[in-house]
Amino acid sequence: TMADTSKVRAVAWDPSGTAALSLCPVPSKNAARPSISAAADEFLLDVFLSHDGTGCNAEETECLLRQLDARDDWIEEQAQSRHKKGKQSKSMITKLSMDYRAAVCECLMQLQAKQQKQQDMSDDDNNNDNSSNSDNLELLTLSFAISHLAEIFLLPSLSASSSSNFRGGLTAAAATTTNNSRLDDGPSGSLTADTIRYLRLHHSRSHALLDSPEVEELLSSDQPEYYKSSNSAIPGPFEYPYWNLILQLVKSGQLDNAWTVLTHHSACRHAEEAAMTGRSLTPEGEGFAVLRAILLSAPLPGGRGDDYCVDDAGLDDFLEEDILEREEKEARLNNGFNNNDDEEEEENVPPENINEQYVDGVPRNGYLLWEDRPRHADRLRKLRYLRDLRKCGQPSDESEYSSPTVLPEVYQPNSAMSIFHTWQDVIKREASFPSSGSSGGFGLGGGQGGALDALFRRFPPLQQILSVLVGKVPPNIANDPSLTWSETLLMELLYSRPDISPDDISARANAIMSRKGDGRKHALDEIILSIMSGSAGQVVETMFSLCGGSSGAALPATVTSLLCNLLIDAGCISSEEASSSSVNIQTELLILAAEAILSSFSVQEQSNVGVRAAVRLLLPHAPPKRVEGEVVYEPRISATIAEAISHRLPDTDAEARDLLHLCEEAIRLGSVRIADACESIAFSRASFHRSKGHLHREVYWLLRGMEILSNELPTQFQRKFGFACRRHFDALCENSANDLISMLASTTYATNGESKLEEEAFVSVLQAARNVLEAVVQDEDMASLLKGHMEANLLKYVVDIALADALGDTTKMASDIVRCLEERCLPGEEYGGVVSTLANPKMYAKLLHISVAILHKEESLFNGTMESTKCAFSVHGMHILMARLTQVLSWEGITTSSSAVPKTPTKERKEYFHAMRLTLCKGVMRAFASAQTNSSSEKDGRGGGVEQSLDDEVELMLSPCI
Repeated sequence: TMADTSKVRAVAWDPSGTAALSLCPVPSKNAARPSISAAADEFLLDVFLSHDGTGCNAEETECLLRQLDARDDWIEEQAQSRHKKGKQSKSMITKLSMDYRAAVCECLMQLQAKQQKQQDMSDDDNNNDNSSNSDNLELLTLSFAISHLAEIFLLPSLSASSSSNFRGGLTAAAATTTNNSRLDDGPSGSLTADTIRYLRLHHSRSHALLDSPEVEELLSSDQPEYYKSSNSAIPGPFEYPYWNLILQLVKSGQLDNAWTVLTHHSACRHAEEAAMTGRSLTPEGEGFAVLRAILLSAPLPGGRGDDYCVDDAGLDDFLEEDILEREEKEARLNNGFNNNDDEEEEENVPPENINEQYVDGVPRNGYLLWEDRPRHADRLRKLRYLRDLRKCGQPSDESEYSSPTVLPEVYQPNSAMSIFHTWQDVIKREASFPSSGSSGGFGLGGGQGGALDALFRRFPPLQQILSVLVGKVPPNIANDPSLTWSETLLMELLYSRPDISPDDISARANAIMSRKGDGRKHALDEIILSIMSGSAGQVVETMFSLCGGSSGAALPATVTSLLCNLLIDAGCISSEEASSSSVNIQTELLILAAEAILSSFSVQEQSNVGVRAAVRLLLPHAPPKRVEGEVVYEPRISATIAEAISHRLPDTDAEARDLLHLCEEAIRLGSVRIADACESIAFSRASFHRSKGHLHREVYWLLRGMEILSNELPTQFQRKFGFACRRHFDALCENSANDLISMLASTTYATNGESKLEEEAFVSVLQAARNVLEAVVQDEDMASLLKGHMEANLLKYVVDIALADALGDTTKMASDIVRCLEERCLPGEEYGGVVSTLANPKMYAKLLHISVAILHKEESLFNGTMESTKCAFSVHGMHILMARLTQVLSWEGITTSSSAVPKTPTKERKEYFHAMRLTLCKGVMRAFASAQTNSSSEKDGRGGGVEQSLDDEVELMLSPCI
């Protein structure tokens, strides 16, 4: 049966987007046809997205682009390293991961501030609809935590000195090299500091507590140690929230903040007042002084939370190193000051000397001994201190900075543990704690009378809290229902087993998780344990399933894909297809991320940003690359790039030029599909400028499209001048030449029956043709390639004919007319040895008309003497004109062959062509006479050579017509 075509809907891709499919509405049979004057918004289209997209706000867009910038910079560094034939440090992979995390961290801070602002506004308006923003924030927070954990346990150390080669700078040689992660070959204690920072940042409650209104109210009270709240949010085993807050800070190792809280204690304030007035300290005051020295000297792995240690995200040293070095260099050039005119900074309180030693044998920077590069970390600590001095208006002289201890270049377990044991021994001595071999609980031991005894007698919770510092957790703290597995693990790593072996961390975490609650682990706990055990596959699976990698959101999908590529480059997992599966995980995640980017930006009408970001994401994986002597090529990546580009109609020349520039490298390496898509971009811009009448810009973009396929591709893939752009360029040149010849024939050499056009019209057509020709000549990249191009050469000769006519140079006109009409064997494989003329057969009659006019003018000047005979056309030229006239007469039906279709010409046409033939015959006579005169001049040495002898020309003219 015949299909009902009345219900067929027109479907087309929205050229302003890349993932939007537009469907026209089905017209009703009874509906009237909409008028032309109807408003544009009355004609509604159904628009569908080819992929799920959830949008991408400004903060997420900035993060996505920062990650792509970091990845591109890394690729460029690898290319430079290969060019110099140097080895790539394995730590470069970790630095790239830190760049990724830094971008996500900045995005999270911006989103949190934005959410807080929206929350404040919604509270005022009684509107609490922030669910979508919260979802994105939760997904990114989880992604940040997973990538942080993967960086610690799966990637090499920043201090790695060994090197490994990476294939193409993108894919790790997983088949030939092993992943030298810190988990595999790190010494005992080498992962403790980073693990502690991870647990603090992503699992500890201490950061949130310090910023809570309850803590602010608690610390502002006269006696915070006795503050109580009916519904306190500070968990802990003690009666008063004050001691629970200190315990929370101690459990996470933030001893600097713990001392800050202790300074609000009423007894501590009284002791400080006594010291300032010169009175002798009470036993309690002496105890607080000892406690300050202990807390502010703690050599804990991961730092004690002061302003100069490594931050919990582990990013400040990495991001601020260049800035700190530059500021210090500027300060040295300005006698210890920066070029800063801010007078308010001079009112800041100068920082205390960070190298002042409080405990014998325990340097203040002892916590840096747990870092991968202690000496490097100590230098950055020093630069931060000197910067703070300058901010307070004090000169900073690096030579006056004397560190009490020269830290080693790399991590040394024995040095770190020695300082750590010294610090704990001081606590045991001053707190009168029993030794590990003594019996009893946590009371005062042996009556030794430690400096902290007075504090313990008056404030019993303080003794239990300090016992945690020596690795002895009291039962009431260990059995507290609010104690989480992360806090238990933190206390063990901080105070009991800082020198734990890297591969034992997951075992201890597993044991602690099993003891908490009913012994059942949550799904996220299982994921954490798996990553701590070295499972890179678990990272990718978690990012894809739980962190939004499959949600259609642009940023989570991109983060997932980039992290997968990172693990592949590091040799943690292989991108090769397994024998049991035909799925290439790297390719799948890249394509999903690109689709999420395209659709998400299409939703918010920012397709230009989406296309560029998707292309940048995919391009490094698109071109074929040689691996171990074989060419590895992933066609799906190139197909996705080509599809994205083909669906996008650039709004500006700058956007089109940028997309072409992005794809240059892939095209040079042989991606034909991407080259075809780039040609379509160039053609779309040419079409736009044609609609606007910008002839010069139209030619420019047509030449760009031709250049892509004929010059930028490798030789074996090149296509001479391309397809669409070439056809339109050929048509443009031919039409411009035809219009100019037609105008020249109808104005300067008009017949009696034809009216002359205005001179302005001829000048306009001539200028248009010259613009096309100038655009070709000025294009340095394509001008040399177009030397043998038929249509371009035709346009050149036609413009020369018009200019020669304006100058009255009939000889030049005749020469160029002959070049347009003479037959030649076209060069190049694309022509296949075809014999043709530059001029289109439709132009023959007009060129003959101009030629006859030239000959007619010469005939009127002929005085009958053969010696003074002049002819603009040579015998060869007259031969060409007679041959073309024979063809035209056949087409007009004036002379027909037996096989020709009968055609009856009008009387006027017969008379016109009869007169043309007569004039040409007379011209042949003058050409012979002129040739004889020129021959005599040549013998005298005054003439130039001719292309063909006169006898040959006569023989050709008298030969039978083919």
